[in-house]
Amino acid sequence: MKNAVNSNQTNGQWYGTEPEIPRSAITETINTDVLICGAGNAGMAAAIVAGKQGVDTLVIEKNNTVGFIKPYMGAIDTKAQKRVGDKAKIDKEEIVQELLNYGTKYTEELQIYGPDYKPSKYLGANKVDEKLVRLWADESGETFDFLADELSEYGIKHVAEYDVGDGYHGVFKAYPVHTKLLVPFIKGGPFAIAHAGVYVLEKFFAKKARRNGAKFMFNTAMVKIIKEGNRAVGVIAKKKNGKFIRIKAKLGVLICTGGYAGDEELVAKLNPEATAVSTLRFTHKGNYGDGIKAGIWAGGEKEQYPSAMLFDRGPTKPGGKSGLPIRVGGSFDSFFYGSQPFLKVNMDGKRYCNESVPYDIILNPLQNEKNGVACMIWDANYWKHIKQFHTIGCSRMIPSSSKPKTYEGMGWFMNYGLNLMMRFKGYIKKANTIEGLAKKLKLPVEDFKSTVERYNQMAKQGRDSDFGKPAGDLIALDKPPYYGITNAGWLITTMDGLHINENIQVVDKEGTPIEGLYAAGDVAGGFFANNFYPELIVGVAVGKTMTFARHAVLHMTGALNEK
Repeated sequence: MKNAVNSNQTNGQWYGTEPEIPRSAITETINTDVLICGAGNAGMAAAIVAGKQGVDTLVIEKNNTVGFIKPYMGAIDTKAQKRVGDKAKIDKEEIVQELLNYGTKYTEELQIYGPDYKPSKYLGANKVDEKLVRLWADESGETFDFLADELSEYGIKHVAEYDVGDGYHGVFKAYPVHTKLLVPFIKGGPFAIAHAGVYVLEKFFAKKARRNGAKFMFNTAMVKIIKEGNRAVGVIAKKKNGKFIRIKAKLGVLICTGGYAGDEELVAKLNPEATAVSTLRFTHKGNYGDGIKAGIWAGGEKEQYPSAMLFDRGPTKPGGKSGLPIRVGGSFDSFFYGSQPFLKVNMDGKRYCNESVPYDIILNPLQNEKNGVACMIWDANYWKHIKQFHTIGCSRMIPSSSKPKTYEGMGWFMNYGLNLMMRFKGYIKKANTIEGLAKKLKLPVEDFKSTVERYNQMAKQGRDSDFGKPAGDLIALDKPPYYGITNAGWLITTMDGLHINENIQVVDKEGTPIEGLYAAGDVAGGFFANNFYPELIVGVAVGKTMTFARHAVLHMTGALNEK
């Protein structure tokens, strides 16, 4: 694959040198029991837990407000899931093995062995830390039950999203792990869109954290970690006015500062494969790898396998390419239909893989394709086809059938509006003929026409003899007008942070924990590898983030020993 490199990224001193802060520059010293650096998904969950433990808790955040709290919360054995019974029942060992081995190239095997090939259940590389995967599986249920109980006073309800269609997306199994904390309508949510409550949930996390006794300091960025021997005892932080302060933490420091997706050059250096297939990049404000660097300066190390969350929703204009520079944009700059398994072709007008695969598995092959992009094609019957596809998670278009309602699935009206916006911006092209669409997408007309004709013929036969696409997703495109878009990856975040152990402690090169130093969220690694994010285990990223944040606090306060 192009741009592949040795992924042991602690070589090359990309993290720079630890800054020297003279004592004379420090204007204030603050004492606390627990110090949380970063007020995102990990930090806010940790703040609620720490406050509940009755210890002095301080949260510092480099931005001027709390970060977004995502409603995609993957968990196992929550009360919400138990209330709906077998519909949300999960074989814990099966899902652990799926996470350990996620990333097997089913599509390549299908090409070799044909569409009747059934892959072995447990194939893959197992480049993650099994102890961390099992920690999420064992403790996510009680983590979200705890958070649901804490937030219930605000009318927030914990619900299980169990509608996974027939349970498969191609040959990949889908698991009903997705749960949500729903804010009442009267308090700002849920909105009838896929991201229900995403813009309001964080307010209630902050409210509860303060109710539990946590204090916040905004516009205050962690600069470096203070150590005494092999123990982290606090940090040096910098306020917006440029003044430095010392914060001493009696029980521990939890780093929750996010990944490094905000630094395009750093992404290109540490994760060239993600860069090679991305045309759009989302940046959480301030995510420049500061916490990872500080952890390395304190004696820790970064995980060796690069990992990023990539969605196949990065639109570009016809003739565009993936790679640097990567356009920065949010949800409404992305192409929501991109994850639907419509016909996809490379810039030679030919199919290049089975379209019924998760986000990352259709993106990674683009490293070997012209311009690192592909074109997705649909026709006037697209909504009927989307109903048949029945994708889940954040690619869900059709409203969920789960009860109680989860408000997942945007529905036709919103998606129609988003498509109009994409057409207005010049991304989606429309034509009454396949030849006309090829010209607008800058595809070779005859090759593209031949591909569509063959695809339609196989669809009528109900058998994809080229790439093994399931018959249910193999739907002819034969009703004009025709639509197409040039598309590639949308880089959401990086997930290859500091090496941590099963107690969420940052460890050194020998695997020895640095006492008093913890890391949770995208600043920590070990759970994902090789740019594979398991889309069909919906919400597992936030799920493990909050689960690990809780575990870290319980460990540093000694509460785990009391269980």
